[in-house]
Amino acid sequence: MVKQKKHKILRNKYFWISIFFLIWISFFDSNSLMLHYKFKKNIHEMTKKRNFLKKKILLEAIQLKKLTTDTKYLEKLAREKFYMKKKDEDLFVIFRTNHDS
Repeated sequence: MVKQKKHKILRNKYFWISIFFLIWISFFDSNSLMLHYKFKKNIHEMTKKRNFLKKKILLEAIQLKKLTTDTKYLEKLAREKFYMKKKDEDLFVIFRTNHDS
């Protein structure tokens, strides 16, 4: 009895058309499920990058505001990052190297 039902289903043309349609929609169509998956993944990655860049822009804006308003911070940054000095000072820069031997 079960064999007869399976045999009937396999001989049914609508079954095969449905299978063909599902395969076509999944892989070959211009709006295939595979493309939707790739687009969704791409959107997710781009959203992550956008959020990262928004945070970075916010941090840069805060630092810019701090640089334009706080002279002590500006002097500290100039001395530490760019090795600037006042006229009556001597500056000694010591570089550390890591030796793994």
